[in-house]
Amino acid sequence: MCSERRFTRCGSSTARRGLAWTALLAALAGCEWFQPAQPAAPAAASRPKLSPILERMRQAYPDLREGPFISLADFESPGQVLLFRTLRADGTQPDEQPTLSILRSRNETGAGGLKAVLRGPDDRLVFDGARSSELALIRDWRPYALLLMSLYGPPGGAVVEFTVTSGEDPSRHWTRTLQLKPQWNLVTLDVATIGDYVDLADVRALAWRVPGATGGVELFVDDVILADNRRWVLGENAASGELYVRTRGRRLYVGARDRFELALADGVIVRWQDATGENLCDVGGLGPWPVPLPDGWAAPDAAPIAYDDPQLYAGWGPMVATSQGLVEATPARVVVMGEWRWRSGAAPPDAAAPGREPGHCWTYTLYPSGAVHVQLASTAPPGGWGAPRVGYAVGLDGRRGFTSPRIDAVPDAPALVLLARPQPGRADLLWTWPERGALPLRRDFASQDERRIATVAGDVPAAPEVHTVHLLRVWPADLDGPPEAASYAADYARPAGVRVLAGRLVTDVAGDRDGDGFNEGEGLFELELADNVLRFTFDPGKVVRFEPRFRVHGTAGRTCWVYARGRPVEPLWRERGDLLLFELPRTSAGTITVEVHARPGGG
Repeated sequence: MCSERRFTRCGSSTARRGLAWTALLAALAGCEWFQPAQPAAPAAASRPKLSPILERMRQAYPDLREGPFISLADFESPGQVLLFRTLRADGTQPDEQPTLSILRSRNETGAGGLKAVLRGPDDRLVFDGARSSELALIRDWRPYALLLMSLYGPPGGAVVEFTVTSGEDPSRHWTRTLQLKPQWNLVTLDVATIGDYVDLADVRALAWRVPGATGGVELFVDDVILADNRRWVLGENAASGELYVRTRGRRLYVGARDRFELALADGVIVRWQDATGENLCDVGGLGPWPVPLPDGWAAPDAAPIAYDDPQLYAGWGPMVATSQGLVEATPARVVVMGEWRWRSGAAPPDAAAPGREPGHCWTYTLYPSGAVHVQLASTAPPGGWGAPRVGYAVGLDGRRGFTSPRIDAVPDAPALVLLARPQPGRADLLWTWPERGALPLRRDFASQDERRIATVAGDVPAAPEVHTVHLLRVWPADLDGPPEAASYAADYARPAGVRVLAGRLVTDVAGDRDGDGFNEGEGLFELELADNVLRFTFDPGKVVRFEPRFRVHGTAGRTCWVYARGRPVEPLWRERGDLLLFELPRTSAGTITVEVHARPGGG
């Protein structure tokens, strides 16, 4: 089952310089979550003994195989039905209230389910415990990472709107639109994502409605469960500065111990956390986000740009399905791919050929140094972008003290955006790109309460296919001023000189924007052996080279040795294709001769 939600406007406020903010709601496609194979689950003897009902749940739902979980409702006892009620739009209760169903239930987990009749698009099934004098909805969801539920889809499927509400005076809400296929659908929702909008310590109600209903609709629900499915993929015992990867809920967490942590959900970065534990991102995510732009958008008197307005993509499709995959996880780096694909409501999620649907694809390559290289490819629908230009935006939490110092004082500075916090030890954000003229214009925005700030840079012609590369630096935490930021940006935008003496530069790798052997999309030089040897000189020029990286083609399955200035280079790593990766120490002067030797014949 894929859960999807429509782009809907969920509120706005008048902003400084007239910006109207709206929340861009991306859709979760649970059927397209990928991660490396995990170790086998612990033997049954090592697990706590569960009741027969809970044991059936654990066997039926893979996310319950490891970690604790709790059943909010399984409908194996009649009293649970009283936790639920149906409400009309005016808040009154009709006489016909939910009942226990033995005709519609997940047979793998038991004999009972819940049946509710909704008489129109504004009727709701509510799980709040108001009718029960013995049972209650568990309010504190903070120990859990995943909300699971089984919903029955009628012939032809259905669209169901699901809402979580917390607190009182005022209450807070989170809504997701679920696209149900016929028969039983397993819906899995990330609790941390819900917690970006509601108070997880005080959840008061869950609600379902069918917004497209034209008459009475029978809604069947079974097995509403909270689970903690956290797993380590890499670096559970990582030392300071070393990479780690873990999953929890539907989020993928990538970090370097004591430096930074990024969380990705629905294919994009949704959380950036430094040592303080604060989320520094805008509530909608960090970016970079593609933005259709009108002509003259950067003029001082131009209309404001709401970079996350759903109407910017209204012509691309009524729904967007998302996916993300962990492509590579090694001590050297982590690679994650995320996609958004727009679809019509009538087409099933797998109807179109992969890569032909309009949408965006982000490929993130993350290093322990805090460098996050982003390749972003956008495919417009036949009707185009709906605007003549394309720009990109990054968003931060404006309450965290970010400022944007001007770079004009740095002579010949590369193209960059610095969002800094000058206090010592507070993380700063550097955003840069290799082509100085690619995104020449810039505007900064803030919401009225300054909770959300964003920078939009542009502009690129709105071609059917638009490809850009970006570098985000989320560490070190001392990029406070233009000179420091310009130094890091110059290292990226003006690659060092590499002269190959034996072997060759590889210039046709995806991500190499100008065919010079430096892969801007992944932040490394691409070279290849010749007769088991690669020899080249590395000239840093007049720029500090912070972590020069190299990938050597022709080394898969072969033992290799690397020397720089005649001394062994360690450590050596392997990427997903088993090609050799290595890094030289920081340098700023003097040409370095590097040699790579591979054992002949492999091994």
